[in-house]
Amino acid sequence: MSDEKIDTGSQNVTGYTKQSPEALSLVNRVKDFENRTAEFLRWYLGEGVPIDPRQLASARTHFEYAFYHLNRAVFQPADPIGDAVKAGPR
Repeated sequence: MSDEKIDTGSQNVTGYTKQSPEALSLVNRVKDFENRTAEFLRWYLGEGVPIDPRQLASARTHFEYAFYHLNRAVFQPADPIGDAVKAGPR
């Protein structure tokens, strides 16, 4: 796991507001947890027990969604698609 921060320029992405230091710290903690989860999965897969690949793929997808949504919960970007769906047909 690397502690290196990557400047993604996310402070200038359309639909995102400027984030507080606390929000950035929280998302960095989520990213750290994501990396520790990946370490656990590498250990888990190395135990030599046959694993159902479909269930593993499903678990991976759910982990990815969970971390994605945790970060969106903090950053709260604009949701133009959700807004359009809520508004309904014209």
